[in-house]
Order: sequence, then C-alpha cells, then structure tokens
Amino acid sequence: MSRREHLAIRLAWGVAAVLLAAAFASLGFWQYGRADEKARWLDGYARALQAAPKPLAQVLGLPPVDVPVRVNGAVTLRREPVLLLDNQQREGQVGVRAYVLGQVQGAATPVLVELGWLPIGPDRALPEVEVPAPVQQIDGVLLPWPGQGLKLAENPWGADASTVLLTYLDRNEIGDHTGTSPYDGVLQPAPSMPLGHVRDAGTLPNTLPPERHRGYAVQWWGLALTVMVVYLILALRRGRE
Repeated sequence: MSRREHLAIRLAWGVAAVLLAAAFASLGFWQYGRADEKARWLDGYARALQAAPKPLAQVLGLPPVDVPVRVNGAVTLRREPVLLLDNQQREGQVGVRAYVLGQVQGAATPVLVELGWLPIGPDRALPEVEVPAPVQQIDGVLLPWPGQGLKLAENPWGADASTVLLTYLDRNEIGDHTGTSPYDGVLQPAPSMPLGHVRDAGTLPNTLPPERHRGYAVQWWGLALTVMVVYLILALRRGRE
C-alpha cells in the first residue's frame, strides 16, 4: 500500500473519530440543557407554592405558562373519559397517573386536571379511579404540558371507552377524541386537597430529575473524550511503526 493510501486511510479514521466524538459531546450538552430546564422547573414550582394564587380563569386567558403558576378557581370535572398515563413510577412502584377534563368557571377553554397516581398490578388490569363530585373549588398549580418522550405506539383510543390507557399525553389527540380544545397545560390540585388519589408536590413533567440528566451528560462527554484519546493513541502508534 502506498504512502498516499496510508494517509487517506488515516485521514478517514480521523474524520470518523472527530464526528463520533462531536456527536457524543452534543448529546452531553443536550442532557445538560435538560438538567437546567428541570432545575428551572423545580425552582418555579417552589416559588409558585409561596405565591398568592391567581384566578384560574384569568390565567387560562393568557398565553400558555412555561413555569408552574399557583391558581385557584371553580372547576366542573367531566366524569368521562378518564385518562390514565402509563409507566408512572412512585417510590419504586410502577403505576398510572389519572387525568380528567375540567371546565373552569368563567373560562371558555377546558383544562386537563390531574387526579393523582395509582398502582397497577402485574396483570395490567386498569385500576378503579375515583372521580370526585363534578364541581370543585380547586387550589393548585398550573403546570406546562408534559414532554412527550418517544411515541413507540399509537394510543389505544376505543370508540366508547370511558377509561383510556395512554402511553403519552397528546393535547391535540385528546381534543380530537373529546370534542374539545384543551388548554396547553395541566392543573395539579394541591396534594393536601382530598381530591382523587395521591399527588406529589413538584412532580416533574417526566421522570428524570436534574441530577440524572447531569450524570448522563458526564457519561456522553466521557465517551467523546475516550474516542479522541483512543484515536490519538492508535495514530501515534501507527506513526512510530
């Protein structure tokens, strides 16, 4: 093999190593950015709990929130459909998080209301969800719409299903199947309210806390550094040969 061919091969490996390291580094920066978003979200939730509640109908008339906002208002809950978000963990146990639509007094836009978390057994039988009396004076926090994650399959909406097990919450999809146009956010009643099932203050839009995202960021950056170090070692060894 000629010297020119050797140089071409080494150049190709060098480009491949740089591109792979850059991809790993980009994933690390993305994870670090997600950690900052989660930290900002948790800080906003803590501030919301200390703030005076705003009228819920008034907030629903404004652009969608990007941080939690404490609200209070009268809400008429729809008994059907009950929406169960699958694969929701709490204290190491897998379960579902239940939601229903609510019509806010003084607002034209309905809002998705969280009823809380319930366990689900190995047989995957859907739990019985306690839907409270229709009219409720709710004090809680209005949250941004949760992230979607990977949509690995379509949600199994039935023709007349009163309870639907969902793998993700799609606002437009919920609107299409309920004949509504829900607000771009979720109302989480205060955990202290005797309403539905158990709710945890500060529940993240998805399951990973900021510390986990930062840990993944360090792992991706470590992989990027490893790729470059291995390439440089091999390149130096070939240069000596």
